Amino acid sequence: MTSLGTGSAIARFQVLAAAILFSTGGAAVKASDLDGWQVAGLRAGIAALFLFLAVPAARRGWNRRTVPVSLAFGAALLLFVLANKLTTAANAIVLQYTAPIYVFIFARLLFHEAIVKLNLITLLLGMVGVGVIFAGSIGQPDAEGVVAAILSGLLFSIYMTNLRFLKGVNPGFLTFVNNLVCFLGLLPVVISQLLVSGGEMLALAVMGVVQLGIPYFLFSKGLEKISLQEAALIVLIEPVLNPIWVALVVGEVPSVSTFIGGGIILFSLGFRYLWILLRGVAKAGQDLP
Repeated sequence: MTSLGTGSAIARFQVLAAAILFSTGGAAVKASDLDGWQVAGLRAGIAALFLFLAVPAARRGWNRRTVPVSLAFGAALLLFVLANKLTTAANAIVLQYTAPIYVFIFARLLFHEAIVKLNLITLLLGMVGVGVIFAGSIGQPDAEGVVAAILSGLLFSIYMTNLRFLKGVNPGFLTFVNNLVCFLGLLPVVISQLLVSGGEMLALAVMGVVQLGIPYFLFSKGLEKISLQEAALIVLIEPVLNPIWVALVVGEVPSVSTFIGGGIILFSLGFRYLWILLRGVAKAGQDLP
């Protein structure tokens, strides 16, 4: 059940801001000369350090229930980075965005959360957009990149779903632990290949803070006020923006199908919120017909 109150409006903005910051990840990974393992490990380590220093709550509140979330988070990040290295950024992000499908299923099975009609329509339209983008790139990605991206989507949905079990855990601490676990898990590989220039380290620092630390904190914070279903829909804007950043930074121009599919995704999100505003519904959940 969702609300149009001030708290929920702020939460929606937090999730939207997180999605926009997430969307810059593909461009940064493509522009980096480091391999996927180094990028995933080092930027997670930098994100953890940033959160530890900048967010007081990150330094307290240990809870063993964070372990499954952190493992899913780290694996999803690694697979997404590897997918970006193995195939086009548009393909990687689109395949990762099978996650909302799994989220709706998990929310129904684990929390008995009804799939609201309006959310279902929005999701289906969004998935049509994702399908259009994918259909236009069939035959281009290699098998390893496709598998990595699909698994990343599944693990990201597990991460999102498990956040519902951790509503009492401070988002700052949770985001810190997630990145720390990812960094420590990849540390043996990172150390064995640690030849990083000053420029690359600066780029990794920006990635760690802007693409991981801040957005995952905002995302976790937003889920305190809005439903898992709605958050999954809002972050659908990421696959629209991700290929645009990549085109601007590294010149990997998205196909026509990417632009068409992205437009459908934007329409699906706009439709949902315009419908709510026009109906003047205070609760955009089960109160909607």
